[in-house]
Amino acid sequence: MMKPAFEIRMVKENLDLSMALLQAVQEEKVTAKQLFRDGPEDMFVAFAVDNNGPDQQELSRRAANQARAAFALAVIQTQRSLDRVFTNHPLEETNPDLQAARCVMFLLNNTIFPNLFTPVWDCPPEYRRKFEVRPISLLMDAGELHGKGLNWDHVGGLPQFIELLVYFANWIDDLMEVEPQAGPWDAVRPSDESKATWNSVPEYELEPPTVIASPPTARMIDGPVARFVDVQCEVGESNLVLAKDLYTGFRAWCLDTGQDDVSQRSFGMQLTAMGYQRRRRGRGKHWWDGIRLLTVTEPVAVTPVIKETLVAQIPEPSPVLTNGHYEVYQTELPT
Repeated sequence: MMKPAFEIRMVKENLDLSMALLQAVQEEKVTAKQLFRDGPEDMFVAFAVDNNGPDQQELSRRAANQARAAFALAVIQTQRSLDRVFTNHPLEETNPDLQAARCVMFLLNNTIFPNLFTPVWDCPPEYRRKFEVRPISLLMDAGELHGKGLNWDHVGGLPQFIELLVYFANWIDDLMEVEPQAGPWDAVRPSDESKATWNSVPEYELEPPTVIASPPTARMIDGPVARFVDVQCEVGESNLVLAKDLYTGFRAWCLDTGQDDVSQRSFGMQLTAMGYQRRRRGRGKHWWDGIRLLTVTEPVAVTPVIKETLVAQIPEPSPVLTNGHYEVYQTELPT
């Protein structure tokens, strides 16, 4: 079975090719004469057409249908891939950008899957709100979409949708780096049972404790990671934080303060250089020892009973929608 991130990149490549073909046909860089020759006996593809084959307008219509089919495939397959990675509902996602991205894809799949040819927005009441994915500047207002015909402009156009696919693939890659799993891909994310508190995890599933010998202060190391630790974290041998939550907090802080972001791998390497150590605890989750976020709801210490409810509290944005609404599919490339 393919990895979820690879599946998403595959449908993204298929959509790229379909859009390139549509653009080439509309610009008459690819013509009906080139594709279908002079008669049905010379056609590359068997179509039920006139003896002379389709004209350029008909070819443009068919290329647009191919692009719409590629778009529908990308939506349906991406949602299937996400379902194998995330077990919680999109609205339960704690990271605001990932929550918005998952909600957009959920609504697209909810709309396209029942009717591939004339999809009409099906937005449950709890999803009728604005969603903004800040890292890719995607903004969708689902408050007024329910019952309208789907249009690519509702998600900012095809380029924005393709950016959304890349965003998901990269996020899953980062998640796999932080939380590697030995089991099948369908079990990448923990089940509800595995979300129980730490005192339900057998002692033998915990790795030996890591001892941190006076890690250097963040002020002694330059860079956004060090500044983040200095102003947003509390250092102490008894502190503990989920690796994924710490990186999520760092990215949100970079967005809010205008700091330069770094990759998850670089983030981890810099923390290691500062003296912090990461280890796996019961059921495969990765934690950083000796540090915690200041914005969590309650402190966590390395004690016999360790709570697993630390999530950075990131405020929801309040964007203003500028997209228009259309009743049918868009058949031209967005300008």
